[in-house]
Amino acid sequence: MSDDSSITLVTVGLLKKYVGDQERLGVPAQGRTVAEILAKLGIPSALVAIVMVEGRQVMKDYVPRAGDVVKLIPLMGGG
Repeated sequence: MSDDSSITLVTVGLLKKYVGDQERLGVPAQGRTVAEILAKLGIPSALVAIVMVEGRQVMKDYVPRAGDVVKLIPLMGGG
């Protein structure tokens, strides 16, 4: 979807599996918070460590505007 009322969601790493292995997808903006968008797509909010919008970090209660590019960065494991 790429109409004037959508945002572009960019998923990184393991988060891609929740959106059919797509790295970028159009999502209707519709006044939803990032957390609400995650829930609607079935992406566990706890797995998203950082949300970036247009190059700046935002909280999950941020409401993206039409045309925004929202990048979701997962928690990293290691040891």
